[in-house]
Amino acid sequence: MSNTGLYHDTAPGLTAAGKTMAVRADTAASCFEEQERPTTPDEMKRFRKTFTGKPGMRIQHWGSEPDPAPRPGEFVFGVKGEKGQGVGDLLGGHLEPTSMQAYQQMRAEAVYATSKKEPLGVSLDRKYQWPDTVKGDPKFRFGLQGAEVPEKAIDAIFPPEAPSLNVTMEQIEMYKKSHGAFEPGEQRNRKYTWHKVNGGIDPASYAFGASAEIDYRNGVAKAINPSLEYDSSCKPTEFMPKSVADFKKVRADDLGTVRNLGLGQHPVEQTHCYGMPSKRFNDWGARECMMGNYTPDEQAPDPDLGRSLRRGCAPEEIMVSERTFGVPNVRSDIRPPKHPSVADAKNYGMEPGAKALLYPQPFATRGVYEEDFLVGRPKPELMDIALSSGLADSENQFEDLYRSAQEAYGAAEDDQLSVESIRQALYAATLQP
Repeated sequence: MSNTGLYHDTAPGLTAAGKTMAVRADTAASCFEEQERPTTPDEMKRFRKTFTGKPGMRIQHWGSEPDPAPRPGEFVFGVKGEKGQGVGDLLGGHLEPTSMQAYQQMRAEAVYATSKKEPLGVSLDRKYQWPDTVKGDPKFRFGLQGAEVPEKAIDAIFPPEAPSLNVTMEQIEMYKKSHGAFEPGEQRNRKYTWHKVNGGIDPASYAFGASAEIDYRNGVAKAINPSLEYDSSCKPTEFMPKSVADFKKVRADDLGTVRNLGLGQHPVEQTHCYGMPSKRFNDWGARECMMGNYTPDEQAPDPDLGRSLRRGCAPEEIMVSERTFGVPNVRSDIRPPKHPSVADAKNYGMEPGAKALLYPQPFATRGVYEEDFLVGRPKPELMDIALSSGLADSENQFEDLYRSAQEAYGAAEDDQLSVESIRQALYAATLQP
């Protein structure tokens, strides 16, 4: 390929200079274009490091790579489990159960024999056939009646007149020698022969140790303050050459003062402290950040909170009154519409609270709330709900539950009952033995 037809010659009478090259053979654009690299042959890939480092690939020796796999590719270790409760059910067990959840838990626990034999809050009834003497006497007690004068437990465990407590002095000394059983606060006596030492000494009055030849007292205080060595509490005058005194003044370390570096006397006060203070400004520390350090004026509300400070926009008697302007967030001051619109953003006090949003009711997605269980309904409608939801297995069982609910709530024949009353009657029936 040549440059023929790609460029227009503006001077055809002049001979072209230079050398003609192939199009895009060595241009700047071709230098920035990445050419496709040749691929590695399949029989050579297993020897490259990039082949063993691929994500999700099991690393094995290149020599065993062409060998057939010992297991099929879809093989999975372990036992396949059955689908049970989800993560939401396991994590939601600590939430406060609703009335429906409590009823479902009661129905689930009713199948166990312990729920009927040992109900919660009731003592265990083993169905014993007690004789009439036991059942007829309200003061009957099991066991044997004790003595009229009660005996202390310490006297029963450690009787004061036990033969084992009557020991002799010979036995006491023997236990001191064999077991080291000295009494509390008793000095140990090692039976030293003091009468054979220095013609006999009394250990109760003898002072052991060596006595100092010189009565030297207040050694620590004199080491810190050498002036206490002298009776006048002042070191006597000592004559020495000035060069020696100057050398001691520079080389010696005086107690409680900085070392003399030969820089002369600084024109600072005696209480001067060198360095830069760590707190240069009135900044808050950790205590102020956690507890606060606001003044009463800073803690007061803004003067324009709930009212206007602009003069002339309202009568003067309103400006100086305690009247609060604006409308409340919950519009309980107006009547809610019968059919609210989806575009109506006002809250008329009928919206669910934060708890209902965080912990929605089990049947809220179906449009059934806890208030619906408390609404009175006709008997045919209640029978339909009970048979459809499983509260009652048959119409005869529903009739028994309906009569029990009427007796429990004192309802007349023409009074309407709720679903909750039927549930309570069923719960009371399951607790009966």
